[in-house]
This record gives sequence, structure tokens and C-alpha cells, in this order.
Amino acid sequence: MNETRKVHTIRFGKKSGSLTAYIHNEDHHQLDPFVLWDHFSAKAVMHSAGLDYHGHSGIDAISYPVIGKLNHCDSAGSHITLASGDVHIMTSGNGVIHKDTLTPKNGQIEAFSLWTALPAGQPEMAPASSTHIQAQHLPLVEEKSTITKVIIGQYRNANSPVQYSLPITYLDVMIAPYSNWYFVPDSLQQSGFIYLQSGTCYISGCQIQSQQMATLQPSALPIEIRTGKIAARLFVVLGQPLKQPFYASISSVHSSQKNLTKATQNIKNLLLMRK
Repeated sequence: MNETRKVHTIRFGKKSGSLTAYIHNEDHHQLDPFVLWDHFSAKAVMHSAGLDYHGHSGIDAISYPVIGKLNHCDSAGSHITLASGDVHIMTSGNGVIHKDTLTPKNGQIEAFSLWTALPAGQPEMAPASSTHIQAQHLPLVEEKSTITKVIIGQYRNANSPVQYSLPITYLDVMIAPYSNWYFVPDSLQQSGFIYLQSGTCYISGCQIQSQQMATLQPSALPIEIRTGKIAARLFVVLGQPLKQPFYASISSVHSSQKNLTKATQNIKNLLLMRK
């Protein structure tokens, strides 16, 4: 068997209500360019839930609801409702404000949020924009015992239609029991993680349990994931490191304190305009 990429660490999320966060400010250099991975999940939900208008800057924010609908409104002019399986990308640039509301399906809500830092300079301080991609436009690659949805990037010969601000791969993968999934990523995408949404899997001899994140050692080696008697659904997220400084607040990430300060003021101005 050829050598494959190994697990660096297993992460347990920090839970706050129905939201579990796995990446924090102190992790940015280790997981560059990824600066946030959140899993929102709730059962027996009777009403919609969400956050009122708040701001971000210096990041691309990818929203991916898998159970229920997500209504998104932002100051870049996006006012849309995402169905389960749709993807929304909000490029925050020099500042954007938005609100998101999740509507349950049969009493359940589940959604994922992934943020990446924007490249230093003009991209991180450009005007904000939004993109919505419906589920039917995202490729599904069905193999003998796996199904892979290509959210961003490429898998086998399938390419996502998403045009992204930096080279990343974002895959939603389902693996049947007693099966394996094998992927040779772009050699420059050496940073990344695997998040197990459900089931159990094995990566380079490490057992990963449901709702654990396995951060990967920096490498250009392939990735192999195996299952035992339980099927697994997981996310594979890889990217090319930006190798730039990270100055972060709760809601923003920039390559300099000057840009962070300027964008934070832009966000304050946008919030004041709503009053």
C-alpha cells in the first residue's frame, strides 16, 4: 500500500448551545487558510433560529445547510433562501453585515460554516459580494461504495462550478460500511482537516468518531479513509496556505492591524446605517 497522509491531531469542538466550533484564533497559522469551522445542529425545534445583523471582513464565509432552509440577507445585496444542500459564499472584503435565519425541517436543523482568510492586499479590502449555488449544480461522483459531492474544487474528473478566491477543496463524502475512499489532492493544498459528521472512520491508523475533527499533517500525499461496520458521512477540506500574518477579532481576519481597524470601522458604519 502506498503511503498516505497522516493525522496531526484529533480535535473536540467547543460547544455553545446548538453550535460547536472547532477552529479558534490560536489555530489560524496551523490551519492556514482556514479560520473557522462550525457545526450547527438542533432537534425538536419548533421555530426558526438565527442571528440578527452583524459584521465580518477579510474572510470568505461558506454556508452549507444540510437539514432545513437558510434565509440570508446581507449589505452586498444578497437576499436569498438556501434549500438543504445549497451553498452560499459571502466574500466579506472590507466589511459586510448580514443576518441568517435557519428554518427547521421536521423539527431538525443542521448546517455547516467554513471561513477562509482572503489573500493579503487588495482582495481582503475589496468590496463585499455574495454567490449562491443550488444543490443541483454541484457534481456528485458515485462510485462502488462512496458518494462524493464536490462543493468547491475537483474530485476525480468532476469540477465544482464555484469560483473561489483561493485554491481549496471542499468535499461532502459518504462511505458505505467496510469500504474505503481514496483521493489524490492538488500537491499545493497541504493544509486541511477531515470532519466526521456521523459514523466512524479510520485515517492512517487513527480512529475518528462522530463530530470529531482530524487535522492533517502538511503533506502532498494522498488521503485514504476506511470504514468498519458503520457507514460514515464526513467532510474533507484542503487548501493552499496563504503564508501571511493573521490579525483577528471575533468576526474578522486580516493580514495587518491597519486593515483590521479600517474594516472594523466600515462594519460599524454599516450597522449605524441600519438604525
